[in-house]
Amino acid sequence: MIVAGVMLLIGTAALDRSPRPQSATDLTPIPAGRKAETIAIISVDGPIDGVTTRSIERRLQEAKEAGCDAVVIELDTPGGDLMATFDILELIRNQAPANTVAWVRPKAFSAGTIIALATREIIITPTGVFGDAAPIQGMPVVGLRQLPAAERAKIEAPLLSEVVFDARRQGWDEKLVQAFVAVDVELWLIQNRTNGDRLFVDAAEYERIFGDAPVATRLTRLPAPPAKDQFSELLGGSSDPDEPVPTVAERNETIEFLQDFPSKRPVLGPEDAPDWVLLGQVVSPDELLVLRADEAAAYGFTSGEVGDEIELMTFFGATKIIRFDESWSERLVRFMTIWPVRAILITVMLVGFFIEIAAPGYGAFGLVSLASLALLLGAPLLAGMADWWTVAAVLLGLMLVALELFLLPGFGVAGLLGAFLIFGGLVGTFIGGRPFDDSIREDLVRGLLATSIGFLGAGVGIWLLWRNLPRLSLARGLILAEEVGVIADDPSERAVPSAPIRNPVNLAPGTVGITATPLRTSGRVRFGDRMMDAQSAGGYIERDTKVRVISSDELGIKVEELES
Repeated sequence: MIVAGVMLLIGTAALDRSPRPQSATDLTPIPAGRKAETIAIISVDGPIDGVTTRSIERRLQEAKEAGCDAVVIELDTPGGDLMATFDILELIRNQAPANTVAWVRPKAFSAGTIIALATREIIITPTGVFGDAAPIQGMPVVGLRQLPAAERAKIEAPLLSEVVFDARRQGWDEKLVQAFVAVDVELWLIQNRTNGDRLFVDAAEYERIFGDAPVATRLTRLPAPPAKDQFSELLGGSSDPDEPVPTVAERNETIEFLQDFPSKRPVLGPEDAPDWVLLGQVVSPDELLVLRADEAAAYGFTSGEVGDEIELMTFFGATKIIRFDESWSERLVRFMTIWPVRAILITVMLVGFFIEIAAPGYGAFGLVSLASLALLLGAPLLAGMADWWTVAAVLLGLMLVALELFLLPGFGVAGLLGAFLIFGGLVGTFIGGRPFDDSIREDLVRGLLATSIGFLGAGVGIWLLWRNLPRLSLARGLILAEEVGVIADDPSERAVPSAPIRNPVNLAPGTVGITATPLRTSGRVRFGDRMMDAQSAGGYIERDTKVRVISSDELGIKVEELES
């Protein structure tokens, strides 16, 4: 019995010493490079876009002004825009403090993974997961689109260069980080028999060291990575036979050419084979690398598991946390840059412009049109999606349309050119200052779709208003009917009922009147003690200007300015 009791105690003690996941409270003492008194948490929630970039830039500056000596980028994102991701990488490298840490809480896929790799350390919640950073393309209405192999290779090259750059800068394994991005990466894990160092090698390195081709012996010591998500199934796009796909060797040469730091990976040969042993295959060529918390720690990516802000303070040895979240205005800007919202704004702008022209003198619809235009141009500018040329194109187009309506008769070259510039400028706000970039096809399609829907909706709305506006109760308060009586000597010019005229539109050519409102090109003209709708046959006519009738029929009254 005594022997059994002793053995039980020994077994219990051995069980207590078994390995367990490392938490923030285990990380003592705190390294000097991590120690901080005040932590700034910058949250990144949801898809990453241009608004995210401008928001992070603002919050980094606010954290600096608040005296924070560490920045934690809290990631909960499915990914996002590629160009916005590159901009955020530059912010982290050049404007964020050296003590910048990524906190995967609870997921950081795609762009979130790329951003995390740019920080000094990565921490993760116990249920966290990150990875799967392959470029994909999502089209409006159509959804996710399969990328041809050659096109995918073009986009992968700069992305792989970025992750390798950060791997060399921060100490990640540069072979392993490529498995987040490229689906054709296949890696094996080997370990040094003497010091326990681990190295991830591809098939070529393995064969150079051991002399034989590696065998697909999947490592089962850790839980298998999650099954491929919906994006992974889109990575096997067909190749264009006329467009060559770069080989792995050519891709590696491109990556190396773009690096600023030399590789620190040991170059092993046959003479090193006795010192290394194979642990197993860790990445197969038919999937992207996705890691959960325990795998990320085993592969050397994470420094610990942090479940909440209390553990975060323990991790840094900090006494204070300040959160810097997106502002309401940034969330509003993001909403205003959604393509269906912008299509609606385009429709409202054009219909409001039409009503203001058809019913001059009130200004309400003109203000609505201007407000819609301000939102269409202002929101993309604030989000970093628009550039100066897009605003200039829209404004120049509006000037040409106004010139056509107010100064030139008919609808000719100026009006067509103006409409073209407005359309092109609005499409340009979706692609910003990179109209010839290879990666903007998705934004270009989105812009063309939203602008076309906006113009089409405006056309339908204008057609319906043109046919039904005179019969609407609201319109009767805004647009004159065929005639409204006005007391000629009443200084207030208030409309009062008067005896109707039989056939009021049949004014004799040459009848002289005075404009009561500007004619641009429609407005109101007083003929004696009668106020009637009229349209300028030429350009813009100021108020209180003498005009004469040149035609009067069922389509209305046309007048021209009377030369003195």
